[in-house]
Amino acid sequence: MNRNVLTLAMVCAVTLMPALPCAQALELPDEALLLLASSAADPCSLCAEQERKKAYRILSDAFIPGQALESDDFCRLVKAGAGDDNELTLTCYPSETLKVSLNEGERLPEVVFRFYTLQNRLVGISEDDLTGDALAELYRASRPGRVFEGRIILVPYKYGEGATYNYFPQTNKLLIHCRLVNLGPVPHD
Repeated sequence: MNRNVLTLAMVCAVTLMPALPCAQALELPDEALLLLASSAADPCSLCAEQERKKAYRILSDAFIPGQALESDDFCRLVKAGAGDDNELTLTCYPSETLKVSLNEGERLPEVVFRFYTLQNRLVGISEDDLTGDALAELYRASRPGRVFEGRIILVPYKYGEGATYNYFPQTNKLLIHCRLVNLGPVPHD
């Protein structure tokens, strides 16, 4: 009898547990970033547009709504700028491999992950995709450049070049929309 109750309890717990996406490491698609770097330096506007379109296809395959990304010892999240824009960058970007792959005159795009709150959100970001107050406050209270361990989930944004991102050619910035799920300062960063 006790065994049946335990089995039933396990089945209920697994069935009723909210589904969280399996997290992947914070990796960026190098080919797409090199295409964006090339497009930003290309004097031929039609060629640059073709390179951006190819980069967007790669980015759209790499960054899908609901995808969870998690930091590890190799790549962590960093508070960008003063923090007013709720942006995070990565400790592992740009890699040396990417830097040496650039042609003369090319510059890799700035890559940021931006999260949203009830007080700071874009039209097109669902209320369900907002970061909770506790994590947002932890971020705001931290100094610029603070390194974090964390987990983010990419969120849809219907006004982007892809389902979860925007690219701004004028500033060479790739903005990836996300929600913070977990964030903790790395000790002694």
